Amino acid sequence: MIRKEGLVDSGTLELLPEPSPINDQGLIFNGILIGNTKNIWPLFLRWIANRNEQINSPFDTFVEAMIPQAISECCGDGSKIKSYELFWSIGNRKKVELKYKDPISTKDSNNSYHCYNYKENSFLVSMQRVAKVTGEYWHDDEATKLCVHRTYGTWTAFRAVVVFETIDSTQLAPIPPAPQLCSCPVSNEELIKAIEVFDHALKLSSSDELGYGSTLDKSWEELCKYLHNTVCSGSEWEKVPSTMKPWIQLRDVISVGRKMWKYCDNQLLYHYTKDPEILDRELKKIRGEA
Repeated sequence: MIRKEGLVDSGTLELLPEPSPINDQGLIFNGILIGNTKNIWPLFLRWIANRNEQINSPFDTFVEAMIPQAISECCGDGSKIKSYELFWSIGNRKKVELKYKDPISTKDSNNSYHCYNYKENSFLVSMQRVAKVTGEYWHDDEATKLCVHRTYGTWTAFRAVVVFETIDSTQLAPIPPAPQLCSCPVSNEELIKAIEVFDHALKLSSSDELGYGSTLDKSWEELCKYLHNTVCSGSEWEKVPSTMKPWIQLRDVISVGRKMWKYCDNQLLYHYTKDPEILDRELKKIRGEA
């Protein structure tokens, strides 16, 4: 898709790396996109409730622990998967080797992806483009800039792209052709409203006067840290910074999937603010504390 759009030749985007040569090794490569719905929240809470140590970035730590574990369970004895490479949505990249006696052995790649870091010839994987070419999502690149699923609406989050290296490809079925792209499941009225909310959110986030959330004059490295690592008050809606509120409201403009799949308040606020007070409150409920 990005080749057809001329984004590869222009140097704007790059393809995910593929080991070479492929044919000489008898290998075949395929990938999957892993994300979550609201159902991840109680699993995350139970996981962190069972840990005694203090964890930095607990949700990212949970995801980075669970996804390799799930893949390892799926790629047990008899699997034709030799290795795979993880491209995390937060910008990290990891190579995973599978062995018979030691089913999973991980090592960090020397190339760590980073937002728009052209000097190091690296990039964040465009999860939204990956979602679009699965045929399961419509990418709204004009109004919300979000991906909309026909069932879940905007209430999903992408965590990783996994590229598999498979051996003994003679017994595998050929890779099917790419699916048709998803058509727009959103009404024109909602798209018009979304443009208004997006423009308002962008205006607030670019304001020097408001201080917090300003994206003006930030380097790409500073912007990356801001987007991925910012922690702010958010245990209650009134405490959420005014610059962040319209970005949260933007998801809610789209009605598809909202009734069944919208995140609960604590999950929604935690994903955007990472406020540890939200987790403290949830863990007290689990442990039956006052």
